[in-house]
Amino acid sequence: MKTSITHNNCWSAQEVDMPYCEGSCITYTMFSKAAAAMQHSCSCCKETRFSNRTVDLVCPNGNTVPYTYMYVEECGCTNTECIAAAGHHVRRKRSFTLL
Repeated sequence: MKTSITHNNCWSAQEVDMPYCEGSCITYTMFSKAAAAMQHSCSCCKETRFSNRTVDLVCPNGNTVPYTYMYVEECGCTNTECIAAAGHHVRRKRSFTLL
């Protein structure tokens, strides 16, 4: 997506490309007979590769200042800690998109 950056009352003169991650990854909760307990597995969609980019911001006094931001280059599903929540459906879809 394209967006304007504002920081400390300064702003980008033009919109900058700002990709982000969005999508669903495999997450489940199931009963394990061997452990006699619920087993949980969670993953989330997040950046797996990024770089820093710098843009000049224009300030009210006319000065320009450099501003560095994170530019997402690749997304993927990564494991994360999860907590079981009663009444939630299990999603078995795995997809991610770099937007």
